[in-house]
Amino acid sequence: MSITYRPLRDSDYDALADVFNQADLADGRAQHQVADEIREEFESHPVDLADHTLAAWRNDDLVGAVYAYYLPSEVREVRCYVMGAVRPEYRGQGIGRVLLAWGMEKAESLLRSTNNDLPKYLRVDVSRANHSALRLLERAELQPIRYFADLHRPLATLEPASATSASATPASAEPANFRIVPWDLARNEEARNVKNLAFQDHWGSTPTLPEWWATQTSGFGSRPDWSYFALNDDDHIVGHLITHRFENDDELLGAKYAWIDNIGTLAAWRGRGVASQLLRTALARYRAEGMDYAALGVDSDNPTGAYRLYESLGFVPWRQTVTYQRVVSAC
Repeated sequence: MSITYRPLRDSDYDALADVFNQADLADGRAQHQVADEIREEFESHPVDLADHTLAAWRNDDLVGAVYAYYLPSEVREVRCYVMGAVRPEYRGQGIGRVLLAWGMEKAESLLRSTNNDLPKYLRVDVSRANHSALRLLERAELQPIRYFADLHRPLATLEPASATSASATPASAEPANFRIVPWDLARNEEARNVKNLAFQDHWGSTPTLPEWWATQTSGFGSRPDWSYFALNDDDHIVGHLITHRFENDDELLGAKYAWIDNIGTLAAWRGRGVASQLLRTALARYRAEGMDYAALGVDSDNPTGAYRLYESLGFVPWRQTVTYQRVVSAC
């Protein structure tokens, strides 16, 4: 079998989506990405097709690809993720090894080009069900450093008490001093600053740039009409919840899912019910809109106690990933 390698081109997005979809299905993370979704992600960060990608071809068939997902930062740390996939039927033939080696070299080059003294990390996220990829990363001497889980909960079991209105506040002995309101795209920049402050104590988080935030809140799959702010008495944003909806996944998953893409609360407002009320409001909206499940991803070691909160609201483990790392520069 003859395999050739070249960078991805603009005409390859459909083939790339198919590779990702087949790999995700085999690895227990079924989803149906489309070309426009991947194109938007590549162009917003950006991923330079000619310089940051490598694709494996058998004749005219794309059988695997890798790309360097570089996240520049002037705060805390600098990261570059190596991301990619090989079609299941082509695994075990050395293609993944070639792609990973190239991706790691490219990622290290991008990280070393950064003109600051921050720690620099090469990272790879992989499904815990993809045993061949786990072995490949271990042979490449990357270290597993963090575990993440997707949680979901059925909405048919949502109790009537959870179906609160968007203006409701949680019952408590003390005044809540906040209210939940629908997302307002006119306040996106304020919301971005709140998100960055809310996540500054989270592992592996660096400030989200405006162009990334625009894609997250208004791009493919975004549902600002199912997203919410928590506002204090001074009308300042103290918490947020962003919803995504991917209709293309319904057939594969056998259900309609609403995804909580991002939820955060300013540190000074934690422990007051902000996150739980954002969640309850969103869950009620999802159910009213005919969704079958709500889902979200969580860091198993989240410092805010988020995992316990999600469990208390009926979320249960669904699928897991692990992050592998190589330290490129420790200071």
